[in-house]
Amino acid sequence: MIGRFSHLGEYRELFRKREVLQCLSGGALALLSWAWAERGLEPAWAAMALGLAAVAVNGLPIVWGAAQGLLQRRVNVDELVALAITASLIQGEVLTAAVVAFIMALGSQLEEAISDSARRSIESLAAMTPEEATVIGEDGPRTMPVQGIRPGDRLLVRPGERIPVDGELLSGTAAVDESSITGESIPVERGPGDTLLAGTLNHNGVLELRASRIGADSTLGRVMRLVEEAEAHKPEAVRFVDSYARWFTPLVLTLAGLAWAASGDPSRAVAVLVAGCPCALLLAAPTATVATVARAARAGVLVKGGAQLEAAATADAALFDKTGTLTLGQPRVDEAAPAAGVGLDELLSAAAGVERHAAHPLARAVLRAAETRGLAIPEAQGVVAEAGLGVRGRLVMNGTHRAIEVGGPALLAGRTLPPELAERLDAMRAAGATALVVLADGAPLGLLAITDTPRPGARRTLDALRSLGITSLEMLSGDEPAAVRRMADSLGLADARPSLKPGDKGEVIAAHQRHGRRVLFVGDGVNDAPALARADLGVAMAAAGTDVALDTAGMALTRDDITRLPFVVSLSRRMLMVIKMNIGLGLLSNTVAVYGGMSGLLSPIAASLLHNAGSILVVLASASLLLYKDRTPAPETAPNA
Repeated sequence: MIGRFSHLGEYRELFRKREVLQCLSGGALALLSWAWAERGLEPAWAAMALGLAAVAVNGLPIVWGAAQGLLQRRVNVDELVALAITASLIQGEVLTAAVVAFIMALGSQLEEAISDSARRSIESLAAMTPEEATVIGEDGPRTMPVQGIRPGDRLLVRPGERIPVDGELLSGTAAVDESSITGESIPVERGPGDTLLAGTLNHNGVLELRASRIGADSTLGRVMRLVEEAEAHKPEAVRFVDSYARWFTPLVLTLAGLAWAASGDPSRAVAVLVAGCPCALLLAAPTATVATVARAARAGVLVKGGAQLEAAATADAALFDKTGTLTLGQPRVDEAAPAAGVGLDELLSAAAGVERHAAHPLARAVLRAAETRGLAIPEAQGVVAEAGLGVRGRLVMNGTHRAIEVGGPALLAGRTLPPELAERLDAMRAAGATALVVLADGAPLGLLAITDTPRPGARRTLDALRSLGITSLEMLSGDEPAAVRRMADSLGLADARPSLKPGDKGEVIAAHQRHGRRVLFVGDGVNDAPALARADLGVAMAAAGTDVALDTAGMALTRDDITRLPFVVSLSRRMLMVIKMNIGLGLLSNTVAVYGGMSGLLSPIAASLLHNAGSILVVLASASLLLYKDRTPAPETAPNA
């Protein structure tokens, strides 16, 4: 009960009506016991009976919690209060035992009511998911429970209804309110091919979508699960609290014994036992972590827990993947240069065939170019992606099976291009485009020049990070030097490294770490998995559509909104400040209360009041993180958090 937060990461449903009524009933019995004895009513034993009943109502749960903690051999602060109640009863101070039990139980309920605000905000998200959905079957639309939907089912969402699951929009357009997930208050236009998120509101369109993620696997489900599991990834500040929690019970027992021995007054020992409970200290980090994870989720950032937030707060270097991170990740084929005797359609068809199922944005650019020309894209066999090189597979061209390879110039591996293609390759590089080489059975089919554009808000994000003191900013890319340099210049980045394989990015991060820097790396969650795992904090883009994002990264952006990074850094710094303040407040309130109990300045009842006051202040400070506003300075106006 009192020690409900002492085992970090262990939560239950808090603040139940039954517990509140039980607490108040015990308090009423204690008040009636005092009034009976004060007025000298008969029979006299009734005052004692009422007091014992009050102790049973509020004190027995505390004693039971202490016994459970001892049996499970885990840290629990209930035993100190249980000893204080027992000692009061042995002295015959039944009313003191009843009042102490009531104050501690009432304080516990108040702490829980305040600290549960983060969970209530997440429960309100859960309420946004409809219980039923309209499924389009062979017999037409029919209504069924959301639990019965399976990935691949086609759903109908009418105007004014909430999206029941994550899915791909197949037909229809609408303004969709995604504020519950991304924090963006302005509805966004969604059309065929876009991803729709569970819990978001369809304002004005008739939509047909294909279900992809259901229930706990949906983006909304991930948000709720992350908040519930926030303490599983503890910030380093918790280590101090954990070490303190191991020896506080023996220390307080020793001080209580000394106070009794020195004064001969057992009530002083009782006051020390009550005052020594470090509830405020044990609440310091968990409540702040949960509130911060909930606030970040409301702004469109999914966070694993306190350790990742601490890494964001202390980061002094930020490294970024280029394609899909600092750029839109929607590149286009600007130029195609077929080899002599090869048609443009043949070149695009072959390249699109092996890129058909690749996840990289460059592959999507090739597919779009082929689809724009209305080409039939062949199905390749034995497709293999080679990190840092490209993809290869076999397909039928003009009735012949051929081995097709698509990738950067490194794919040539010492082989030379015909003079006209070599000249075009140099021109593409000089223009800052990313050049793809297409080979058939080792011979060149041609070249494709692909360009991308900077992501809106990328430059102001970098400027805002600089203003927060993160001055070591660098772009890492596997693209050609000229393309990387052109993009870096447009973003105001002095440091950029081209021609990197995925493994090379991890080595760059390690080099920064060897120089004592704490590195934040932002990538796409798939190709950048090694770098995301190597960084002190990995931030994955495209979290709403990437299953592995949170397996390798500590944070993920639900809508690829890179402008959220400065906000989450400043929010994390505020969290650390609140935790340190909470720890200081907890230590101070404990020290003052214990001294007051030992010196006789505080009675057991006064000690319990001071104890709970400190705990409530700590919880209120943590709850304030739910209201944190984005005040990160930036040269342009960023979306509201």
